Amino acid sequence: MAKGIVIKIWNIKDGSMGRGAGAQIHDSIDYITNSEKCDETLGDGGAQIGRELSYVTNDVKTLEGLYVGCRLISDIKNATNEMMQVKQFHAKMGGRVALHGIVSLDEEESDKKNAGKLMMLLNDLLEEVFTDNQAVYAVHTNTENLHIHFIVNTVGLNGKKIHMDKHFMSRVLEPALNRLADKYGFTPNTEWVKDKEKDKKAFGVRMRMLRQAVDEAIERSEDFDEFLHDLKAQGIRVNCGKHLSLKADGMTKAVRSHRLGSMYTIEMIRDRILTKREELIRSEVSDHIMHRGIPEYLYVKTLPLKRYSDMTEEEKKECISSLKLGGNPWRERKRSNWQIQRMADEFQRTAEVHELIKVYAPHSRSAQDALDNIILRQKQIAEDKKAVKNNLKAYQPIIKLYKEIKKHAGKAYLYEFAEYYEYLPSYREYKALCERLEKGYGKTVLEVSAYFEDQENQLLYAAAQSKELSDEYKTIYRFKENELKQGIMEYVSLYDAIGLSKARNNAYKHGVFESSIKYVAADGADGGYLRVVITPDVIDGKRTERAVVTIFDSEGHQVNEISSSDMTIREFNQTVSELKAQYGFYKCHTFDKKDEAEAYVAKQKEENTKKAKRKSAD
Repeated sequence: MAKGIVIKIWNIKDGSMGRGAGAQIHDSIDYITNSEKCDETLGDGGAQIGRELSYVTNDVKTLEGLYVGCRLISDIKNATNEMMQVKQFHAKMGGRVALHGIVSLDEEESDKKNAGKLMMLLNDLLEEVFTDNQAVYAVHTNTENLHIHFIVNTVGLNGKKIHMDKHFMSRVLEPALNRLADKYGFTPNTEWVKDKEKDKKAFGVRMRMLRQAVDEAIERSEDFDEFLHDLKAQGIRVNCGKHLSLKADGMTKAVRSHRLGSMYTIEMIRDRILTKREELIRSEVSDHIMHRGIPEYLYVKTLPLKRYSDMTEEEKKECISSLKLGGNPWRERKRSNWQIQRMADEFQRTAEVHELIKVYAPHSRSAQDALDNIILRQKQIAEDKKAVKNNLKAYQPIIKLYKEIKKHAGKAYLYEFAEYYEYLPSYREYKALCERLEKGYGKTVLEVSAYFEDQENQLLYAAAQSKELSDEYKTIYRFKENELKQGIMEYVSLYDAIGLSKARNNAYKHGVFESSIKYVAADGADGGYLRVVITPDVIDGKRTERAVVTIFDSEGHQVNEISSSDMTIREFNQTVSELKAQYGFYKCHTFDKKDEAEAYVAKQKEENTKKAKRKSAD
């Protein structure tokens, strides 16, 4: 019983092996029309074939009597140039330049007398599927399976380029080929037409089962051949070539092992087998926190609040005198004490921040340098954590086995040392798992336990350092942004003055969410000013920042308002650019209060008036 017709197809790409589109197509056509592969000609002995070919459309040509044909090509010897002319005309020269495919008959149907019918079948297939695309094809008779190669120009005469998604073969090409196989008396491919039952197990579950099978095969194997044999013994169909394909019972199609994860490629599987008994590799998290000194605390002495009865005669006279004048000595004393204490607390906070800055930026004593240094240390912690996690990932099969052992360890102990006989099954399972660990990986339970605990502790240490650095970053950042008032009128661009990009970046990278109101005016711009309100926002389920920019004229009347939440960031930046050009916001300054911005605009108006008068006088 014939297995049925088969088709394979792949891309010919521009630039492969450093060669251009024309050279790629030319070489492919030379390959499929090689006379050594087309070892039969359409001479006197091919009368039957000739009669069959008489039914083929006029586009079918022959090349020196070989089993060669073409579609939408006027001269088969000039096929490459004709294909390139179509590409040049439609300016589509790069990417996938051609398709190379093979249609093969089963060995039982591979009589050379079927060559003509195979050519007619392919011509019909090309007419149905690639209607407007040039093609060259040739039958090869030098193998046990009669087969025909074809080269198709990816750019059609209509200028459209062939698009093939992952369902193209199953939904388009295979059904069409099966219909034509039946038409020309060949056996259709039953694999394409039979009703495929869905895998009863979910894809994720199936992947976990395959990973488990591979892990166990590695555990029991000393070389790659043993590994493959073990998989087959588990009932998994294995195909190993460039890739390792696995198919368990119930699966509709095979899965390549690299889809199971980075640890399941052929190279990694070989490496895991070779190194599984080596000593476990440990990674350590370095110290990234800078140890700072504790600034000396400022002790303040507040004035005591006395009851009237506890006052001296002199203090009582002062108190009565203050009350007669409408004052309240107790309230005044309380306010004075509160102000003194607040100044002391502020000094203490400032001293602590300066100590942080000194530690993280010892040379420049710059707040920004300290922030940059903390970010660098956070990246170093992330690299340390990555190294530890990669270790745990590499040893996942061993760790998984160890966790299974832990589940039974307690009951096994009670059976062995306290004679709780109901725990005999757990004891046996515990001993079997320990034997697997020692036999498969050369490791003891205590060795793996110590390793796993150490690497987990490294991750905890990294997380603690990261949190402390984050807290220190926020402390310095708030101090830099909200408490350092330099009073120097340095101008910035309108984008920096609005500050949305910086706010979004701090929210995304550092979890610092800004809520602020500021006003923007610019040198030489007397037409108005802006109010910028930045607040936390949630977009597509992610926390971020938004900016609402309100435009006021020089008289303080609202002219317009834009919000970043109503448009994309690109559209918002474009609107900001238009505002800059319209109002002359090139050298911008920011203010905390509205009246400060209005005063600055009035000052610019006054200066512009003076300039205009001087210019007219000249």
